[in-house]
Amino acid sequence: MDNAAKKEITAVEIQVKNRKRRSIFVNGEFAFGVHEDVLLEEGIGVGDTLTDADIARILDAENRKQAKEKALRLLSYRARSEDEMRKRLREAKFSDAVIEATLENLKRLSLINDKEFALSYARHQIITKPCGEFLLRRELKNKGIGEDFILAAIEEAFKERSQAGVARDLARKKKRQYSSVDEAKAKKRTADFLMRRGFSWDIVSEILDNWESDF
Repeated sequence: MDNAAKKEITAVEIQVKNRKRRSIFVNGEFAFGVHEDVLLEEGIGVGDTLTDADIARILDAENRKQAKEKALRLLSYRARSEDEMRKRLREAKFSDAVIEATLENLKRLSLINDKEFALSYARHQIITKPCGEFLLRRELKNKGIGEDFILAAIEEAFKERSQAGVARDLARKKKRQYSSVDEAKAKKRTADFLMRRGFSWDIVSEILDNWESDF
């Protein structure tokens, strides 16, 4: 049977483990499995004949369906950047063509939006785990966010409270925490903490210079 030869669908059976999926039998033998939505979209059933090209098209539609479902499951846990989603779909072994088509669909539906993701992430970090620009920039860059969106997110994050103000609030908490520690050690530990949290040395040194006056 050459590549152009047709194959007849002899049975379509509901799968036991997932009743939304169907097992397709061609010429009396199991050929492939598809989601019921793909089956309906393709409009195929028992008695229809398929070429290899038809089967390839159906399997491509099935892969796109699976990729979309995988993406929606990931988004149900938390928002994702485009780059994060691309990496997770690659880990799931989807082809580049299927991944890019899935991402375009998600962006069209506004389910993935790097600009909104960056703004939301930055605001959330400042509220739940305050940090400085350097750390926030690195985290957003690691998530594949572009420079323009990073700049907008950082500006938004420090709109209500400046970086210096955020750093001073953190330093006050650390100063109270280290109240029983030698002052020199307390200052060093606080400075190290603030630097790890992504604040510039200019901000940290100003806090240290005003340690006695509570910044």
